[in-house]
Amino acid sequence: MDSLERLNHLLDERGMSLFALSKASGIHYSTFDSAKRRSGQLSIDTIERVCETLQIPLYEFFMSDEDWDGIEAYALMRSRRQSS
Repeated sequence: MDSLERLNHLLDERGMSLFALSKASGIHYSTFDSAKRRSGQLSIDTIERVCETLQIPLYEFFMSDEDWDGIEAYALMRSRRQSS
């Protein structure tokens, strides 16, 4: 997974820019520029700070839309079984 791409996806969902995240998190903007040169990979320390700033658990950063779809389908199936 390209962590910078994932970050941009999360920011798009929130209508937030990378610059705004940089200011809010205290992560220097050059950190993100460096990640672009490293095949889009952020360090785990940076990802943890991003998650704190966005107020999301760390696991959510690594979950794709397909992962969420699978969880929702599983939860729906379980609730139907419990209702029966």
